[in-house]
Amino acid sequence: MVSKFRMTDYLKLLLKVSTLVVVLFLSDKTTAQVFPPDFLCVRSDTLFWNIPTNPCGTFNSYEVFFSANPNGPFNPLGTVSNQGQNFFHHPNPTANTWYYYLESDFNCPGEMVLQSDTLDNQQPEIAMLNKASVNGNSIELEWQESPSPEVSAYIILRNTPMGTIAIDTVPSGTTSFIDVNAFPSDQSETYFILAIDDCGNTSLFNDPHTTVFLTESVIGCEQKIILDWNLYEGWANGIGSQEVWVEVDGVGPVLEATISGTDINYVFEDASDSENYCFFIKSIENGTGVESFSNEICLTPDLVEPMRDFVLRNVNVLPDNSVELTWNWSSVAEIQSFEVLQSLDNNTFAILNSTPAPVPLGNDNSSVDLITDPSTGKVFYKIQTTDDCDILVESTYGSTIHLVGNPQPGNSNFLTWTPFDIENAQVVDYSIYRVVNGAASFVDVVPGGTTSFSDIVDPSEQTESNVCYFVLANADVTLPNGAILPIESSSNTTCVEQLSSIVVPNAFAPQGINQIFKPYVIFGETADYQFTVYNRWGELLFETKDIDQGWNGKYKGVIQPMGAYVFQVRITQENGRVVEEGGVFTLLR
Repeated sequence: MVSKFRMTDYLKLLLKVSTLVVVLFLSDKTTAQVFPPDFLCVRSDTLFWNIPTNPCGTFNSYEVFFSANPNGPFNPLGTVSNQGQNFFHHPNPTANTWYYYLESDFNCPGEMVLQSDTLDNQQPEIAMLNKASVNGNSIELEWQESPSPEVSAYIILRNTPMGTIAIDTVPSGTTSFIDVNAFPSDQSETYFILAIDDCGNTSLFNDPHTTVFLTESVIGCEQKIILDWNLYEGWANGIGSQEVWVEVDGVGPVLEATISGTDINYVFEDASDSENYCFFIKSIENGTGVESFSNEICLTPDLVEPMRDFVLRNVNVLPDNSVELTWNWSSVAEIQSFEVLQSLDNNTFAILNSTPAPVPLGNDNSSVDLITDPSTGKVFYKIQTTDDCDILVESTYGSTIHLVGNPQPGNSNFLTWTPFDIENAQVVDYSIYRVVNGAASFVDVVPGGTTSFSDIVDPSEQTESNVCYFVLANADVTLPNGAILPIESSSNTTCVEQLSSIVVPNAFAPQGINQIFKPYVIFGETADYQFTVYNRWGELLFETKDIDQGWNGKYKGVIQPMGAYVFQVRITQENGRVVEEGGVFTLLR
């Protein structure tokens, strides 16, 4: 519909320049107006209007003009001489489209004659819906007004099981409506807008707009919430993108993901059954940025809480050479059992033992491996859990420190060990301890990158012939929450037996100063000992296994003649090492 001259527009202009109008009105009455009928609508072949008020003079007629072109030229169609008549029949209009406007003819010489709106004989043009968007339990509609000036109201219609029905009517000039009687949490809702004039003529139906209805399903064993929805319908440009929004425990909402305009589902992962989630979908029209919201769904999902924050915190060899494992895990996980896994290469792990899950789980846990001998080599460990869905989850790994010691010439013990190796932990330094007669004493500390140490022993102290050691790694482990925890990880205890040495005199005098012939043994008191003496013919003259006993030069109570004799000493150390010494010495008289 095309308006030739809108009365309302003219009045607005007059208000903006009211001072000037007053001045001109007082000085020149040619600025007064003759108001036209208020042209309402055209129904079929009949025009309808409201009677105007023109106090400037007497009534002559209402003049009707028409044209087949909205831009004219317009020609007189008819005259209505009855001032109270508010309609006019266009005789034989056929099926053509005609454009009309009205003027009032009053005896008001010199006054401006105004024209009504220009209306046609067609139904009103469509009012375009912009969006239908869910807000709580209501739906908000927004639309663009129909360009037809005769529109007096808009009819809002919604699809129902009974068909498409009118749910309300709002006056022209209104471009929004809130439907409080919809059910957006149960279903999609579809809407139409009809423009209507005072003659009851309505526009064609616009393209319907359908809201997004969001639903969810929960996969408890996978900690997933599956979101499904229908695509928004009604936008001429289509959907440019969609957004998934989530609110957790009342905090938010926050944007979870931006997805394409064709997606109809989304998987929310790593959900927790200790939290409440609310979701909604935002649809965005391509090119315009117009937004429409789905219904919101809220739930506390029924999930099998998985094992999380699973860290093997420490692997520590105890004084009895058993291995203590300590770990952290989620205390709310729903598990059936846990297993201690073991490997010699950090690759292939086998179950060492399985234990039912403790109740409650707690967050500080430990287990002791009494089976494995950590002195034979480096041993790797993990902890494994089996949850109520039979899903296995493994912790980080950790290994023992394997310490080896060897005696060295020059009365020293050389220690080497494997580097500290616990995932998510960093070694600071190593402390070396010596164990003598069960008592541990600190020896020295070396940097974290060092894996060897040489310890000097005192040959005059027989207790140092067999010395035990362990290494203590001082380290920091990073927990899943970012906290850094200091730990101490001990190696196995290893013992080092010094090489025994034998010193033998080359002569002795049974009746002189050195009356006893006896070898001097260094670091051999704890060994198996055998000392024998033979004469030149190979006859055994003396034998003892007492390291403190020597030969007095007698055989069967008789001092033997001066001359050369043969000795042999054999020592078997605790570690199985055999030290032998033999030779000739002289008996002096």
